[in-house]
Amino acid sequence: MGVLRIAQWGTGTVGRDAVRAVCEHPDLELVGAFVYSDAKAGLDVGEICGIGEVGVTATRNPADIVGLEADCVLYMSQGEWNPTAALDDICMLLASGKNVVSTAVTSLIYPKYLGDEVVQRLETACAEGNTSFHATGIEPGWAAEVLPLTMSGLFERIDSLLIQELLDYATYDSPHMLFEIMGFGKPPGDLVVNRFGQFHPFGASLMLLADAFGATIDEFVFDQQVLVAEESFEIKAGRVEAGTVSAKRFSYSAIVDGRRALTVEHITRLAPDQAPDWPTGRGWKVTVEGRPSMVLEARIAVHGEDQNDQGCLGAAMHAVHAIAPVCAAAPGIRTFLDLPIISGRHVLARPAGGR
Repeated sequence: MGVLRIAQWGTGTVGRDAVRAVCEHPDLELVGAFVYSDAKAGLDVGEICGIGEVGVTATRNPADIVGLEADCVLYMSQGEWNPTAALDDICMLLASGKNVVSTAVTSLIYPKYLGDEVVQRLETACAEGNTSFHATGIEPGWAAEVLPLTMSGLFERIDSLLIQELLDYATYDSPHMLFEIMGFGKPPGDLVVNRFGQFHPFGASLMLLADAFGATIDEFVFDQQVLVAEESFEIKAGRVEAGTVSAKRFSYSAIVDGRRALTVEHITRLAPDQAPDWPTGRGWKVTVEGRPSMVLEARIAVHGEDQNDQGCLGAAMHAVHAIAPVCAAAPGIRTFLDLPIISGRHVLARPAGGR
């Protein structure tokens, strides 16, 4: 396939890791970058991402990216805030002849969940540009899809499957995501599900699994518990006032044959002492009741590194490693059910002690 030409869309927390990874990857070449900030526009994207000049100037004009000769765009906007605008961007890029790998809108991990109109828009754009689209991440985008799919080949029967994310977001430097999208620092009555309307983002992962397992979902059920801070405190993203949400335990379940067969649950805190009675950890856990029964745990930052920093790095790398198989795939929507295993090509070739 040769060296693939890559454009980066968005240089936030995950996007910065992606830029560095693309620049270090021997099979990839960074040729463009789109940013949302006037302060970043016109700067070398390497400087924006803290790796020094790389010879690529950041732009705020989408037409500059559309006009590039690029094989793939890594689309990493904060798409959950405006998924309609993100879909517009993605379809524009696909139709212009560029494959797209995205971490921006969780539900696009399995577009079928969003309905025929969204699927048709993506497929039409892919057909026009002769391109492929794939959405990924780390959770959702790995723990809720790749891990259960990989495990499933070992089972005679699955009665229930629970995927849990357990993280402390105290060091996650994204005020918009934490306070506006996830609802931390808000009154306890402001439910996460209300922020996403009809389509909770976990539903896409659950539908993908159900289709993979040959099951039919009867309905979805949302649950949430919240804990409020007794005292005000500071985190990296800002201030959490007393009486506002400081810990959240929320889940989305797929009901199959009258039982909660598939569940994604996030147990998240803004400080270690918040909700001490809830499960703790730093990573992801898949619990299967069935034949055989099994628990798979994936811990991150095991040497005391920052778990949020390493989680964002993992999300970025899952997207970067997906570039080659997506570019090689037939045109159209390509989910985890369509692509080969996303493997980390060249990861062993990196120097020891690298980030």
